[in-house]
Amino acid sequence: MINIKLMKAGGIHKAITINRLAEACGVECMVGSMIETRIGITAAAHFAAAMSNVTRVDFDSPLMMSKDPVIGGIRYDGVHIFLLESPGLGITGINE
Repeated sequence: MINIKLMKAGGIHKAITINRLAEACGVECMVGSMIETRIGITAAAHFAAAMSNVTRVDFDSPLMMSKDPVIGGIRYDGVHIFLLESPGLGITGINE
């Protein structure tokens, strides 16, 4: 299994390349994170949802923050993560 981290891979385009190589070799992938806000995790969640070869995720870093700096993006409900249907990443503002 390969753990793809968008920030370490160099972005979504390079993560797609890594995933395609892994898939061609029959290797499953997971998408993990570093200490990121909901902006980075939302991008990673969109990537993970679009790739059938991604079978696991680790998207808990925004839950460790004392204050969420953004409004919008993914929504957590217990162990479930929901993507919004709004355009782009769905970030609508910054918390003051």
